[in-house]
Amino acid sequence: YRMTELQAALGISQLKKVNKFVLKRHSLKSRYDLMISNLPLIKPFQSDDCYSALHLYPVRINNSEKNAKSRAQIFNELRENQIGVNVHYIPIHTQPYYRRLGFRVGDFPNAENYYGSAISLPLFSSMTFNQQDEVISALQEGLQ
Repeated sequence: YRMTELQAALGISQLKKVNKFVLKRHSLKSRYDLMISNLPLIKPFQSDDCYSALHLYPVRINNSEKNAKSRAQIFNELRENQIGVNVHYIPIHTQPYYRRLGFRVGDFPNAENYYGSAISLPLFSSMTFNQQDEVISALQEGLQ
């Protein structure tokens, strides 16, 4: 890939701010950890010997109750409430190319189980605490 000089200049200017961006994401992550601790969610694991840039904040829906909503239901409700959640990542063996190679649903149950329960909550360095509160409020409502 050939980057233009303009793209390189933009990249260099962003690198000067990366530590500030990562610190803000860590602040937001700590807030998420605290504010969702009472919800039926599995928070992302962070090893003590690693320092992540936290480009994602994936939670897993702990829907062990019979009447619990599925990840898809919660995802759709959050989207309807203008919360920019995403799903990372669709198991590769379920993609059309790999299906044509003979891979089938059920071949990698751990990947499929993860995919069936994971939602990435919004996390970006310019996110405000008020925006994060809106995400948490909508998530609490969606999990009821």
